[in-house]
Amino acid sequence: VKARGPGGNVGKPGEAIKTLVENNSAISLIVTVDAALMFEGEESGDVAEGVGAAIGGPGVERYKIEEVATAHKIPTRALITKMSQKEAISVIKPNLKESVDKIVYRLHRIIEHDVREGDTVIIAGIGNTLGVT
Repeated sequence: VKARGPGGNVGKPGEAIKTLVENNSAISLIVTVDAALMFEGEESGDVAEGVGAAIGGPGVERYKIEEVATAHKIPTRALITKMSQKEAISVIKPNLKESVDKIVYRLHRIIEHDVREGDTVIIAGIGNTLGVT
């Protein structure tokens, strides 16, 4: 699940995930991947991992994801890459491009550890594709 790009459109990932879950009873995990603003002292391109839905904004779409996941007892995991506010609206720089490999590595690790063979996983790329060429 990912918004169409390149562009500033985030779409409605909560609605998309809700539809997928309601039309497929075999989903065993939802993983959201997004970017987040880094704190002072953090390195651009660092990756963080957690539980819940990784999605910024007012919270409506995050609520939809977590509501449907809770109702269907589907665990949620979140992966984020850290960046500055300027980087969030600019063309992707090499250090952020390198964080893709870190995200993919962690995603594989989560799937290998938390998912049984034959299960279905939703991987949702959240956020806009403004800097993607």
